[in-house]
Amino acid sequence: MPNVMQQIFVMNIEALLKEYAAYRAFNKSNCVINMRIPEEILTRIKELAEKQHVPYQSLISSVLFSLANIEEEKK
Repeated sequence: MPNVMQQIFVMNIEALLKEYAAYRAFNKSNCVINMRIPEEILTRIKELAEKQHVPYQSLISSVLFSLANIEEEKK
């Protein structure tokens, strides 16, 4: 059985973004996080976001949203 992160990355990025956009239509963000990640990872995330024509922060948020939902579904 694939782990949670494998499940997320198998998902289509467009599907992730659509699911997150639907959530955001009714729920506004009210928290800010600050984190350090390797530059290579951020560069790759920015490249993926550029291909999808979305801000990279939205891509990161959509992945975190999906991760939280996958964990919630397991309960």
